[in-house]
Amino acid sequence: MSVSLDRRIAESGTRFRIFPQPRFLQKADGSGPLFPEPEQVVIALEPSAIQPGPADDRMFVVDAVGKLPYNRLFRPPYRGEFRPPVQPGPEGHFDHLDPTSREFSAATMYATVRRVLDIWQDYFGRTIQWHFFTSFARMELIPLIEWNNAQSGYGFLEFGYGRSPNGTIDHTRPYCENFDVLAHELGHSIIFAEVGVPTAPNDEGIDYGGMHESAGDLVAIVASLHFHSVVDHLLATTKGNLLTINGLDRVGELSDSRQIRIAFNALRMSDVGDEPHDRSLPLTGAIFDTMVEVFQADLVAKKLISEDLRIRSTNLPGTASDLDQIQADFTAAYTGNEEAFKESLLMARDYLGRLLALTYSKISPDFLTYHGILRAVLEADRELTDGENATIIRDCFAWREIAPVPTSLLLRQHTLADCGLAGAEPLGSDTGNGHAGYRIPSPRPDGVTLYAGR
Repeated sequence: MSVSLDRRIAESGTRFRIFPQPRFLQKADGSGPLFPEPEQVVIALEPSAIQPGPADDRMFVVDAVGKLPYNRLFRPPYRGEFRPPVQPGPEGHFDHLDPTSREFSAATMYATVRRVLDIWQDYFGRTIQWHFFTSFARMELIPLIEWNNAQSGYGFLEFGYGRSPNGTIDHTRPYCENFDVLAHELGHSIIFAEVGVPTAPNDEGIDYGGMHESAGDLVAIVASLHFHSVVDHLLATTKGNLLTINGLDRVGELSDSRQIRIAFNALRMSDVGDEPHDRSLPLTGAIFDTMVEVFQADLVAKKLISEDLRIRSTNLPGTASDLDQIQADFTAAYTGNEEAFKESLLMARDYLGRLLALTYSKISPDFLTYHGILRAVLEADRELTDGENATIIRDCFAWREIAPVPTSLLLRQHTLADCGLAGAEPLGSDTGNGHAGYRIPSPRPDGVTLYAGR
């Protein structure tokens, strides 16, 4: 969701509270919770458009009683017993709920899914229709079932709890309060809706699977950067130094969040296999690196950092003294310019959201390749910036070793013989039709003489 739209709905939307990261995550020094209090968010619906549950025209919460997980034989809609719907406050908002209550968990699940949908519909510039719209008008959200797992499926999201070390249910870790997990699962739904699925029976979909997992992570990453507390903590921790090893170490201290950690990976295609989660990491890294490079380029344009510092931090110098000096330079630049750094990061976040929305709108699921995604990203950047960031994109993808596969027809060479022009004789400066060309000495069997312009 763009900064401008977020501002516009601040007064007209409906208020909820969400933990930006799971409440059990601790600070690096062990002094307490990283995010001890839920943060207020506003969804882009007026209170009058939300019913108890919460529920609206796109989704609804069912706090099921004694429900077993859906499977191939047991699918929505749920018709069993359920707890009373969560009620709004006197003015129609849901920010009054006690964070220790079951009602808060149910409202958090709804608010997270709705907020992430709002964010990405804004980037797409249109309503994202559910991929299951032929069967269901609304997505069913089931927040708390007795299960040490969670799943998304055709028409539903249902969440249980995390696992204790011995594999049993840990009721202190409800998945429905984990923003990253919910946003990731909704990301899969967005890809099913906007990209579709491979239809060719001989399409193994190796890169399609990696793209799907990468998209889930990127949907969650961009959405998490809509929490001011997350952005503020990220910048305060790194001082804007997001690409060097020192910067990565500091990000690693941010939290145990999988989403935040995988964004800052150093894996290339030669480091991963065909398993979708593993294969997704270079693609996620290339796209997230693009956002960081755009962020730092904007800092240079605003004279907040030097071009020299941007280059040094991007190229990952190999000595500890270099890294320490880079961090010191970022710290000096960031100090006193905190709001300007944040403004640049939010700009880069919104650029990435729009870039991905355009990219996902362009790619076909059939025989999808990472190189095809790169082509779509470059096309999307041409639409957004007239190609201003093309060099950044090419460099970020090249570093991750994302290129045409050796057998790609894009790499095929064409000689004159391949084109039927071998042995062509120059005609001179004029072919009789106003331009120079070549005449094929031997006429075709049908007697037609060919001319090929240069």
